[in-house]
Formats: sequence, C-alpha cells, structure tokens
Amino acid sequence: MNIYSLPAVIAFTINFSISLMVLLDNPGRSLNKWFSAFIFIFSAWNLSEIIILNSTQSENALLGAQILYRIIFLAPAIFFIIADIFPKGKKGKTFNMWHQILIIGLPIIVMAFSFPNFAIFLAPLSKSGNIYYYRIKITSDPSFIILLSLATVYILGGTILLIKKLGKAKIIRERDQIRFLLYGIIIIFIGYILINIFHEHHGRIVSFYFLSTLLTLFIGLFFFAAIMQFKIFRLSRLVSGSLAYTFLSSIVLAVYFLIIRGLSNSLSHLFHINSFLFNAGVILILVILIRPFESRIQHFIDRLLYRNIYHYRRNMLNFSQKLIKYHSMDSFFQAIIDFLKSNFYLKKVIVFFKEEESDSFKIWQPEKNNLFISADSYLPHYLSSKKSGSEFYEINHQKIQSDYLRFFIENQAVIFFPLLFESKMLGFIMLSEKVNKKTFTQEEIEILNIFFNESANTYSRNLMIDKVKEEEHERSRVEKMAAIGQMTAGIAHEIRNPLNTISTSAETLINKKLEEDTKHELLTYIVEESTRLNNLLTDFLKLSRNKSAHPQKTDIIRFFEKLTYDVDTKLSDNITFRINNNLLHDNIIIDQDLVYQLLLNLLKNGIDAISEKQALNPDFKGLLSLTISQTKSIYQFSVEDNGMGIAKEETEKVFDPFFTTKSVGTGLGLSVSANIAEILNGNIQLQTLKNVTRFIVTIPKNKKK
Repeated sequence: MNIYSLPAVIAFTINFSISLMVLLDNPGRSLNKWFSAFIFIFSAWNLSEIIILNSTQSENALLGAQILYRIIFLAPAIFFIIADIFPKGKKGKTFNMWHQILIIGLPIIVMAFSFPNFAIFLAPLSKSGNIYYYRIKITSDPSFIILLSLATVYILGGTILLIKKLGKAKIIRERDQIRFLLYGIIIIFIGYILINIFHEHHGRIVSFYFLSTLLTLFIGLFFFAAIMQFKIFRLSRLVSGSLAYTFLSSIVLAVYFLIIRGLSNSLSHLFHINSFLFNAGVILILVILIRPFESRIQHFIDRLLYRNIYHYRRNMLNFSQKLIKYHSMDSFFQAIIDFLKSNFYLKKVIVFFKEEESDSFKIWQPEKNNLFISADSYLPHYLSSKKSGSEFYEINHQKIQSDYLRFFIENQAVIFFPLLFESKMLGFIMLSEKVNKKTFTQEEIEILNIFFNESANTYSRNLMIDKVKEEEHERSRVEKMAAIGQMTAGIAHEIRNPLNTISTSAETLINKKLEEDTKHELLTYIVEESTRLNNLLTDFLKLSRNKSAHPQKTDIIRFFEKLTYDVDTKLSDNITFRINNNLLHDNIIIDQDLVYQLLLNLLKNGIDAISEKQALNPDFKGLLSLTISQTKSIYQFSVEDNGMGIAKEETEKVFDPFFTTKSVGTGLGLSVSANIAEILNGNIQLQTLKNVTRFIVTIPKNKKK
C-alpha cells in the first residue's frame, strides 16, 4: 500500500463508518436505506481508488477502474430516488418500488451491454510507471452518451424535485435540510465534472489525482456535516463512538504510512523479513498501543460535539433546585419561560395549562388570555399518547383546528412538550425556533424531556398545595360569610329605625324657621349620614341574601347596549370604555340580572381605580374594557382597567368583606361580586399585570329547562 492511497483510505474509513451508522440508526426506514446506499457508493468509490493505486499489475488496476466506472453512473440514480423520498423518508409520491428498480436498472443494463468497452482508462501516476490512476475519456460511443445522458437527467430531475420541495416546505428544519442536501450534491457532481473537463484539456494525471482526492475528502466532510449540523439523521451517541473508532483508525494509518512504512521496508531489506507479516504485526501493535486512548478520545469528541449538553445539564440542575420551593402558578411558569429562553436562546415559550372548570387547556400569556384548546381535541391526545417531545412537523396539521394552527405558525412553533403526572396531562409547552435559527438536537430534546417530567412533578405538587390553600381560604370565607349573615339579620332592624328617624327629623328641620346657614349645614349632615348608612345596609343585605340563579334566554346585543349606557353615564371625559364581544350575535342562557349586577360592580370598581389615578395625574387617559368569550362549557367575562392597581400583598384580601383601598366606600363591592359568582356556580379570579388590573369571571353554561 503506497502513500498516494492514504487520503482514499481515510475517506473510505469515514464514508463506510457513516454509511453503517445511518443504516443502523433505523434499518426499516426507507430514507435510511437509500441514504446509506448513497454514502456506501462513495465509500466503494474510495475503495476502487485504493485498488487502482495499489495494483502493481495493470489488469488489477483496470478491474478497480471498471468498478469505479459503474459507481460513477449509479450515484446519480440513487440521488434521484433520495430526492423523491427526502426529507421524511416515506415512500415517494412520484416513484413506487418498481419505478425505483427501473431507475437503478437503466444504467446497469446499458453498462452490461457496453461491457467491457468502458470509457475509463489507466494512466501512470509516478515516473516509475508502476502506480496507476484512472481517467474518464469523453467519447462518442453510444453507450457512453446514453450513460452520460441518464446521469444528467437524474441529476437535473433530483435537483428539480428538491427545489419544488424547498418551495413547499413550511418547517425551518426541513428547509435547511433540503437546501443543504441540494447545494452539497450539486457541488459534488459539478466539481467532479469540472475536474474531468480540466484534466481532459489541460491537467496532468498528478493534478487530476490531487483534485479528485480533495473532492473525495469534501464528500466525507459533507456527509459528516449533514448528520451533525443539520440533523438529517439522529444518530445520538452512536456518532461519537463511531467517530472515535474512525479517528483511531486514521491515526494508525497515518502513523503507518508516514513512519512505520519506511522503517519496515528498510528492515525487510536489511534482515530479509517477510514484509507482509511485519507490516501486519506493526499495525496490530499500533492498534493495541492506541486502544487505551479510545475512551479519552470519545470523551473529547463528546465534549466537542455536545459541549452545550454539559452546560444545559449543569444549569438545569441549579434551576431544579430553585423550583423545589413552592411557587404560585404565575411565578412557576414565568421562571420556566425565562430559564428556557435564556439557556436555549428561544424566541418564544408558550405555556398551556389545564383548567379543570372548563376541561380545556388555556394559554398562560397576559396578552393572549382567551385561547382555549379542548382537552378532547387532537393535539392534547397526541402529546399525551406520545409522552415526550414532538416536533411541529411530525404532528398532523390537518387534525388541528385552523385557529390554533394559525396561532402556532404565527408564533413559529417548533416543538411541543407535555406536562404529564401519573398519566394525567396537566398542560403542555410550545417552544418556538431559536434566535440563531439552529435546530434542536436529539440530545437537547432528551434533556428537555427529563426537565419537563421533573417540572410536571413539581407543578403537580404546587397544584396540590394551591388546592389545600384554596380549601382553607374557602372554609375561612364561608365562616366569615356565615358570621356576616347572622350579624346582618340582627342589625338590619336596628339600622332602619335610626334611618327613618333621621329622615323624619330632616324633613321637620326643613320646615322650621332657622337661620339658613345653620339649617343647611344640619340638613346636609343628616342627608349624607342617611345615605351612607343606607348604602351600608344595602351592601350588607346583598352580601347575606341567599338568592338562587334563574337562567333564561338573553339577547346579548341588548344586554350589552344597556350595560354600555349605564357605564357611560359614570365615565369622565378621559376614560375610554370598550366591549370586545367574541360571542357575535348569539342568544345566551344566563341569569341576566345577576350577571348584569356582577359586571356593573366590577366596571364601577375599575372606574373608581382610574379616577383615583386621574386625581393624581389629571392628564392621565383611562382605559376600561370588557372582553367576552366562550368554550363548549363556559362563558368568560374579563374586566380590565389601567387604574391605580392592587398591590400583590393585597390580592388575597380584595374579596374579603370590609376590605378596601379606596378613600371612600364600604369595602363590600367585590365581596358582593364574588357572592353573585358563587350563586351562578362560577368564580372570579384576579390578575395583577404591569399597568393593568384584570378580573376574570368564569360562568358555566346552562341549558334552558
């Protein structure tokens, strides 16, 4: 074996290793089989060069050249088939199995009829004339013209197929894969054609050898980059181990050719030792000596190829320790979003959590708070059954509702991860594309699967804690309400008598002849106190009244016209009120009196909050809004204002009786609203966002009896 064949040996080692890795990754997959065959064709090309370069007799070298001739005209046919099934590896839409056999069979038939008159010749590479290399001779022979025409048609046809798929591909990863394969294969074929044209007219055989060797090495690097950078195949840990063996083999070959070969020839000549046995023994010793370095080399390759993985693992361990403590749902999801964005350089992370009341998944995102995905729809079922991360392109888009699909595409969805606890789906996370446009590696997906499994366990624990807290809070609130009811019933009679007395006295004083200033001051005082006491009594009675709901068919348009009129009468010039009605013109079944009172209370509360802020800043422009939406089982009313806001430490007290942050008021308005929501079998939630206070009322749908 001579030094000229060293690049071909190294290229053969790389291509053959990659070919086996691709096949073993998924032997049953069509794309793996054909792509493995395609890479194997080039490793056979390298092997043919090795045979040619190391043959001392022209007959043996010519055999290698004839093998190479067949390979050159088979490669375009395999490329044509790959272009049809790439990138997903399913059966091509254009060619079935018989078409594929015909595509491969045509050049084989032509070469069979033209044997042995192949347009490939040998030329001496060295001055001694005992080292040969091949050259393709462009001739007018019909068989050569047919083979050349077939190769051209296959290359152009495959290129056209990939260009069409590139235009239709919607997934960034698929576009990158198609583009990379398209450009790489075209460069390989064009490069080979140019090298032969150059050699035909100007080049010496040594120049052709060096150019062809560079192309051979480029092919090996191309397949390596296709797998590692663009993830055409997910070979995971198999890659680093195989690369370690390949690296070791290359070192053995390089040391042998550069050092040992010259030494062995000298020793063979000096001591008349059988060169073949000596060479075999030397290579065996080299392999034994280098073998202990295999684990270190593999570790080095791991750190080189998967350097981000070690970084992710360390950061995730630190982050998981932070999540051990209890976090509210808002802080829990916000922490996860911030962590994923900063560590994986994501544009967006969107969380969908399970809402037990509506039996649907709701988006956790302040600016998009009305998106619901039913729990019995396709996407949650798919993620729950797969139990691991699923890339967006793998999911059947036709089964996803058009509104949701549009939302995912607009937000550049790339991969989804379920939050599963004991086979129960608590939610799922959507990750967008990365800022640097890089795709997710298989190792990243595996780490994220582990991360989200742990996050689901933590989230489930937090939900249990929230439920216990809610039960305790509810028990406390019920006890308070019971005490208030008893107190209200007892003092109602006592309050009304003084009110009647004050009112009668006021009328008497008005009729008497008193000094005007004294009379006006006294009467104003009595009227103000009467009004205050009456308001207090009214709120008390609302709070304690055990009324039942009476749902009926309601004209939603007229309902909101009346509500708008009542709200407009209470607005100042610098407050804008708007209603976002997503129910369109539907007639809905609700207790319109109770719902009307509840919404009016919340809207008046928002007006008061804005007015307090305007008292500090007269130029402040207030915004008050009411948003209505629905799912199959609930109505949802969201009241927002940009007023004074509520401090986080006070959010748990706002529904307690007598609690108020206003300078005036009874502190019973929100308690009354919460009581009405309970009567309607619904609930009220408070969200305090930046510059926005939002009350969300959820009411189950009723069927008219």
